[in-house]
Parts: sequence; structure tokens; C-alpha cells
Amino acid sequence: MTRQFTDDDRGKDVLTAEGDRIGTVRDVDGDRATVDRDDDAALPEKLREMLGWDDHASNELHGDHVEEGTADDLRLKSNW
Repeated sequence: MTRQFTDDDRGKDVLTAEGDRIGTVRDVDGDRATVDRDDDAALPEKLREMLGWDDHASNELHGDHVEEGTADDLRLKSNW
């Protein structure tokens, strides 16, 4: 099931499946969230491709990319 983002997700860290921080949720809209990315140097190319992220500073995260959410962060699935 695709995760629906809520206002509570704003400001949460976005983490890879391994726990590396890649950005922060800026805005949410249903099953999509806008992420302000951290430095791209640590973001693997395959993960960028899975997420559909290009060279822009902000990018969209889809609910089906999220494995789990906690009070502080959203962790991405590892299937990239």
C-alpha cells in the first residue's frame, strides 16, 4: 500500500535504507512529498534513478518509496 504523507511529515529527515540522511521533507501532498536534498555526493546513482531525482535541489518523494516512518524520519525502501 502506498504511504500517504501528512502534515506531521514536514521537517522529517529522509534516510536511505542504510540510515544515511539524504534530505528533509519540505512539503506534502497526499502520496507525494517535496524533499530538500542534502549534498548529492553521498547519493548513489541507482537511488537517484529509482527516485527519479535529477540535478535540482528539491525533489519529489512518492509514498511507495518509503519503507517506514517514525516520529523523526522517513526511511526509504532498499529495493534499488
